[in-house]
Amino acid sequence: MKKKKPKKITLKKLKEKADNVFSKWIRIRDNAVCFTCGKILGLKESQNGHYMSRRHLNTRYDEKNCHCQCCSCNIFQNGNMQIYAIRLQEKYGQGILKELFRKAHTIKKADRKFYEEIILKYGNPNFEI
Repeated sequence: MKKKKPKKITLKKLKEKADNVFSKWIRIRDNAVCFTCGKILGLKESQNGHYMSRRHLNTRYDEKNCHCQCCSCNIFQNGNMQIYAIRLQEKYGQGILKELFRKAHTIKKADRKFYEEIILKYGNPNFEI
């Protein structure tokens, strides 16, 4: 009788896992406080907000590009970008917006190893939301 090979996790599933572990890491790092309005949230109510859109792979998992946000700022106010930009400059200096823009518009190809490294770096098997 032949042994079945374990199924490889699809790239899509790896990306979802990477998004989940990185989002949890950001929200914990920021103590579930909204970066743009300062509202104190619970971990489950907080979200991982991005200055440069998630569609840009090079900044999707960038710690300077991502901060905890409340649903109101992240979704209903489309990221509250004017305040987000001000807070980024206060935290990282005047060159941060250009740095993130340049990085976001540099092409990066994602493969299994890329997502596995994100999961390994930011994943913590000891907590669950």
